[in-house]
Amino acid sequence: MEQRDRFFDALLRDDMRKLNSHLPKNRRTLKELLSDPAPKVPAASGDPIKMKKDELEELSRSLPTEANTRVKLPIVLLRRRDLGRGAYTVMGDRYEEYAMLLLAESFNGSFEEYREQKSDVAILFKPQISLLMRRFHSLLILGFGSSDIRG
Repeated sequence: MEQRDRFFDALLRDDMRKLNSHLPKNRRTLKELLSDPAPKVPAASGDPIKMKKDELEELSRSLPTEANTRVKLPIVLLRRRDLGRGAYTVMGDRYEEYAMLLLAESFNGSFEEYREQKSDVAILFKPQISLLMRRFHSLLILGFGSSDIRG
């Protein structure tokens, strides 16, 4: 039975990799992208992920100044069925998680306050994701995650 589980796990990992081939291969800081006349990063598939300059500028205006060097884009929001219906987590560091919660109006305070108050992975739900996607469509990418993928 254990051999079958390993086979199934390998098959599932391969399927997840194919499903997520649109995710970025690497990401760049908001500051780097703002200075680029044609902001983009490569996807795992090799295709370019282009970002809109006006959305980058709005993001920069909407977040604390330090976000320009701390937030890497695009932000990946992972759909996590294991956490409930319409649940997403931010694949990135704590500051990127904080930035998404600020923009979704789910937290109002400094990063230090957020870090002190929050110990678990933050969960965003479909209505928050819809709000974020309307404002920053070219800067956010939805992916598919599972319980063993940590943001």
